Amino acid sequence: MVATPEFMKQAKTRTRKPRLLTYDDYARLTPPDNGNYELHNGQIVFMPTPTPAHQKFSMRLSNRLFNYVDTHQLGEVFTAPMDTVFSANTTLQPDLLYLSKERLHLIGDKKIEGAPDLVVEILSPSNNAKEMSFKKYTYEISDVLEYWVVNLEKKCLTQYEKVEEELVIRHIFQQNEILTSLVLEGFETEIASLFE
Repeated sequence: MVATPEFMKQAKTRTRKPRLLTYDDYARLTPPDNGNYELHNGQIVFMPTPTPAHQKFSMRLSNRLFNYVDTHQLGEVFTAPMDTVFSANTTLQPDLLYLSKERLHLIGDKKIEGAPDLVVEILSPSNNAKEMSFKKYTYEISDVLEYWVVNLEKKCLTQYEKVEEELVIRHIFQQNEILTSLVLEGFETEIASLFE
């Protein structure tokens, strides 16, 4: 079979890789629904609206983090949705994030332009292993120093610490324990009270 110009054009179209989207493409997105979106390695990803249990936990923890950071004038705490740009093709919306005074220059007019010191992700039923692995990898290579993953179903919080180039598990806080932070020295709160 002789490859005609038309066949070659169709084959080229079929094999062309999709263009990786950037933050500017993402920012122009006009969603047709009330969901949230993130940009994962150049691809738009839909994030379903959080559950009431997710929001209750988020509010409790954010209030405690904000009060501690504000009282001690340690930086800033933000809650989702807050666009956080980790690279040209990756913009995430962590559930909670903390920026120390040394990283306040990352706060832009419309987004955070770099890695926070602390990132908190609260798992939802829609989260899958691939997504969470991508986020952990993104946080690792972007110099997030501390990462918390909250499992509402198991009522625990896994704390990761940046060790060399990797975020490794430091501790898994259970209901009967006191949560402490590595980057927020002196911060403490009862785990059980966050899950009430």
